[in-house]
Amino acid sequence: MIATVLKFAVTGAGALWLGTAYGAMATAQTVPASLTMPSPSGDKMPDSVADLIAIVSQSTVNVISIENGTAAEGASMGQGSGFIISADGKVVTNYHVIRGGDSYEIKMSDGRMYKALVIGTDEETDLAVLQIQSSDPFKFVKFYRGKPLRVGDWVLAIGNPFGIGQSSSVGIISALGRDAEGSGPYVDYLQTDAVINRGNSGGPLYNMTGDVIAVNSAIYSPTGASVGIGYAIPHDIAEGIVYDLVTKGKVNRGFFGAALRTVEVTADEDPNFFREYVTVEGLAPGGPAQIAGLKVEDIIVNINGSAVTDSAEATRKIGRMRAGQTVSFDVFRNNETMTVPVTLAERPAKAKVDALAGVVPGSGTPQAPTAPSGDTGLGLVDLSTTFRDSIGMPRGQVGVYVDTVAPGTHAARKGLQSGMILLEIDQKPIASVSQWESLIAKARKAGKTNILLKVRTLNGSENFVGLPI
Repeated sequence: MIATVLKFAVTGAGALWLGTAYGAMATAQTVPASLTMPSPSGDKMPDSVADLIAIVSQSTVNVISIENGTAAEGASMGQGSGFIISADGKVVTNYHVIRGGDSYEIKMSDGRMYKALVIGTDEETDLAVLQIQSSDPFKFVKFYRGKPLRVGDWVLAIGNPFGIGQSSSVGIISALGRDAEGSGPYVDYLQTDAVINRGNSGGPLYNMTGDVIAVNSAIYSPTGASVGIGYAIPHDIAEGIVYDLVTKGKVNRGFFGAALRTVEVTADEDPNFFREYVTVEGLAPGGPAQIAGLKVEDIIVNINGSAVTDSAEATRKIGRMRAGQTVSFDVFRNNETMTVPVTLAERPAKAKVDALAGVVPGSGTPQAPTAPSGDTGLGLVDLSTTFRDSIGMPRGQVGVYVDTVAPGTHAARKGLQSGMILLEIDQKPIASVSQWESLIAKARKAGKTNILLKVRTLNGSENFVGLPI
């Protein structure tokens, strides 16, 4: 609960500073221009940023999550970081910092302690908002608004690494638009080399004028300690989510109802040249995409006039939309380009979305197998998310689990075994057992007598197997 360490893809209703929601707020802290650091392309760095830290550290807090009792009783505790965004004591942190807690405490930089309650959480973006239980007025900071951030901009990270107490580090923005594996589809992260360790999760990443440009959330590390690669949720994403959590208690995301996948398409005039496109791999029955007329294998070229080149980018764009919003999709189908307007519905609970996508929840044990499919002799089951993670399947890869292989069948003679994963049929990904059955039926209807399977073997390698059907 102290932090997320990743060994490695929503936002709210726009960039709405929370001050607009609380008319009685005091003015957010501002840092005098004389204390700010010049841009890397400007004058030399100042000798110290101590005065800057002295100001913003007053709004940076330690978040303590307590399970089964109180801290005084020696209950299990997790510690992370956070920052105050309103005079009445609203605190932003990471969801994973408070996940599983029964009660929460906020520790200020000067040692004051307060009880806190959860206002709202969003597991999809790993954000949460707490309310300090006090009538005291609090000094707070605001999210950045201004010109787009750039690689090389100076940043200041403040947090509670390893629970040792408030610590500060300075660095730069190392990269923008990072996809941190295992982090979900709705965030393109900011990467920084400012030192971030376990316990910094949920803490602010400031610019040199004291505005929050990101929420520190994860590190890439083979050792568990900082190796100079930290990931933070950018301010424009975080602010929208926080606004929804404060005003509604949840995030009202739009629901598209289609599974997307990145594909490579080779140019007819040059077989050595290819580019990536986004294709529709599956449709939720009765979902907005299906109702609007989108079809499996449609290639999505633009979303609201903005080009997309991979499924992660497309998912993030859709994730920024709201329920009831009509989104324009330019798609390529049967050598023709057409525009399909899709009115998004309200996104169901995550478990239902997973079910619609053919993902089976559970402890990682596959569900009961289907009957062998025709004369292939394979008994297959859908994969749970936990099971996929446990065997190390790459993010975005789909497949079905081979539970049984009937003796004497084509599958058995070709060497297929229980425990293998079927990944593709004739270069088409297999996202579920129902899709497997559909692809087999299409192949037979087209007169095919053999299919080419891409298979993940028992040792984790991937091979191709020709299977008679």
